[in-house]
Amino acid sequence: MDVLILFTSHRVEMLPHFEEEAKKRDVVIIEEPRDENFQKMLEGKLTVEEYVRKLNTSFPVYSRHQCEILRNLHSMGKKIYQSDPYLEAIEEIHKAIEESRFDRLPKGGKIAEVQNIEKLVNSAWLDYQEAFLKKDFDALVDATVRFTKADAERFKVRDKMRAEEIAEIVENVNGSVLVEAGQIHILLPKYLEELGFEVSTLNLPEMIAKKLGIELYPNPGNELTKKFMLGEDVDEETAKIMAARGIIYISLIPKDEMLPTEDNPYPHLVEENKIAKAVSRLSYEGCRRLFYKIWL
Repeated sequence: MDVLILFTSHRVEMLPHFEEEAKKRDVVIIEEPRDENFQKMLEGKLTVEEYVRKLNTSFPVYSRHQCEILRNLHSMGKKIYQSDPYLEAIEEIHKAIEESRFDRLPKGGKIAEVQNIEKLVNSAWLDYQEAFLKKDFDALVDATVRFTKADAERFKVRDKMRAEEIAEIVENVNGSVLVEAGQIHILLPKYLEELGFEVSTLNLPEMIAKKLGIELYPNPGNELTKKFMLGEDVDEETAKIMAARGIIYISLIPKDEMLPTEDNPYPHLVEENKIAKAVSRLSYEGCRRLFYKIWL
């Protein structure tokens, strides 16, 4: 079966291109854990506003716009599915803790696998937070490298789980398939190919940068994560400078959702690319000086 993986980001400016590609496909699988209200929203039994209000999302504007698109695709007869089993497992674990039934969670399978990965990630994240609170830049960089290694393992497991669930979904449908995926999910095509699918990919930020005639500079933190995901041999000095640049990048990028305008149709891509380009030129000591300038 023909599967297109659409690499994108949670930015409103990406959605017209998402819609354009989705209209060419029979099945659309978005990168979200399954939600009991999703089908109601698609069918108009629940308003988009009500649905998004119930979501735990950092991108409410994006979610509202995407839901409107998904409703339209549904009305055209497209099959729409959610898939992110790793995040579903996280939600199940959190729910079990809240309901005081953590000890009754399965001792094996996906839940246990997710628990093991999350222990590694959370331990590294606590070290990161402690170093940040102390404003110890060197310790923060070291903690960032450790966290990135743990996060890379998490993404590997997450991509594998999602590939397996996508395989189960498309087993019972006909036609061409579009799979939405974030920029970091680079192993998803590999895992789907291993399951026997013919996979093609389209990277929307790369496509847009080419259209704008600009060189695309990557998020240095994501690039380090990808290197660890691929098992590349990264020496200590390289890991530290990439982590340092990643810290500065995250410190500088806009936190609020920006809407495209006629004059600036891709505000996030342009701004994030400008910051990534500037950060790519920083030395380790340059990152240190800028960190203290930002945070002290």
